[in-house]
Amino acid sequence: MKKLFIYTSICLAVLTAFTACNKKMNYGSDPYGGQVEPLGIKFEDKLPSPSQARPGEAVTYRVEGASKFPNMEFFVNNVKVTVSTVTDSTVTVQLPAVISTGSAKIVVDGQTFAGPLTPILGKVSIDPTFNPGTGANGLITKIVRLKNNQIFIGGYFTDYNGNKSLADINGIARINSTGEFVTGMGFGKGAQEGSAAGLVNGIEELSDGKLLIYGTFNSYDSNANVKNITVLNSTGSLYKESVSILNLTEDPANSTMLVPAFNGGADRTISKVFVRNSKVTAIGNFSQFTSNYYERSTYNSILRDYFEFKNIFRMNMDGSLDSTFLVNHSSYPKRGSFGVNGFVNDGYMDANGKIILAGAFTRFNNAVNATNILRLNADGSFDNSFNIGAGADKEIAKVIPYTNGRYFLIGYFDRYNGQEANRMVLINADGTVDPSFKALKFTNGSPNYLAVLENGKILVSGNFTNYNEVIREGLMILNPDGTLAANYNNTGRLVGNIYDSYQGTNSLGQKTITLVGYINSFNGKLNLGNIVRLIIQD
Repeated sequence: MKKLFIYTSICLAVLTAFTACNKKMNYGSDPYGGQVEPLGIKFEDKLPSPSQARPGEAVTYRVEGASKFPNMEFFVNNVKVTVSTVTDSTVTVQLPAVISTGSAKIVVDGQTFAGPLTPILGKVSIDPTFNPGTGANGLITKIVRLKNNQIFIGGYFTDYNGNKSLADINGIARINSTGEFVTGMGFGKGAQEGSAAGLVNGIEELSDGKLLIYGTFNSYDSNANVKNITVLNSTGSLYKESVSILNLTEDPANSTMLVPAFNGGADRTISKVFVRNSKVTAIGNFSQFTSNYYERSTYNSILRDYFEFKNIFRMNMDGSLDSTFLVNHSSYPKRGSFGVNGFVNDGYMDANGKIILAGAFTRFNNAVNATNILRLNADGSFDNSFNIGAGADKEIAKVIPYTNGRYFLIGYFDRYNGQEANRMVLINADGTVDPSFKALKFTNGSPNYLAVLENGKILVSGNFTNYNEVIREGLMILNPDGTLAANYNNTGRLVGNIYDSYQGTNSLGQKTITLVGYINSFNGKLNLGNIVRLIIQD
């Protein structure tokens, strides 16, 4: 991973309404700290004028000593800008069309003089009506809004905005529409892996209002009879049922026990599930389906059944194995799919039940060639109508549905089916390339998240620093053809990774997208708690 560079910033309430604060501005370390002779250049402790600007506008900075150096270079967010006027106390620059929020600096003879943050106005801004406080103290992998508008988050965290003292928080929490923690839920001790917090990768709302959660955890609210997937009541409590067990004691109370009603799981992490036609299809990098064999278990000893499966299996809604899906009944003993000969990173099930698997692999079920992507029919058979050709030449990280049955693929690949792809490609429903979208050049990284916005634009996040030779650090918004969307790329650097999002409106009726993941900072704002909401203007 590349080292993270912390940009010097000033305290501003930016983006929807910018107001100066009373804290003293920090301009970075002393440029004369070594053996270099002082040049006498210094940014004054004042905001530029205007304090926020649009691309193409002139901005004046209060700077002492700059007029003595006609060879100075001026940068905003590491983009060289045109200096139009220099006086004994000011420098006026003209912002280019591709500018985005970032710190100002002057460079003279190899010496750098740090200046204030220059917020750039545009159609994207941090939503000031969203108040998560310190947010989650760890990774948020999932955010979901239910039909009743309740919002749940899942991930790997043990606190949210300091509420750990009020409730155990392990991998799952509920927040309201303004990002605040909701108390009174029935999570109990939540998802755990041993004595530590578990990882909740996903939360799916079922037709009856219950919640299916999955990830990496072997207990929920201290009930150890779960294996990386279980069902919760709408309140967040574990959905249980009473089962009969062997009683080797004289105590009749040991003849039954309360157990999770969903009796199924995997031996390792479940990364994604698809719920359709009263079936649950799970994908991940596991090698076995497992369930509890209560009929031969005692109160203190729960037996488990295991069935060989790799990467994908299907269950009924009670967690029992669906033996009609990818099970070889002619083998002895019976076994499930051999899966792929590598890793599954992501997948998607369409309205017809067909399943795309993507990741890093070359074969499926020990028989079919499939280079990092494949599609299965609803019954689990290999879909030969999915024309991937040579597939992706390197790993695929995500599959994202688009309009008209098309899909975006993002990852580390350079080519798809022999055509240049530049780490992003749009494919048709039959697997062929759609030439209407063309990814341009990434610098210093790759995309790892993509969301299609309600206005048709495309939000892309990752660890890149430039796109098509324009500085876009970690987050950008594209047109449907793959070019940068004008006026939508005004925000500054995102340090971290986006894992999920959902779109809605805030209390002012503005369209928003809430981003979650592992987010250290964005647009000069620190301590986001791994969650931030953006306003997206049309």
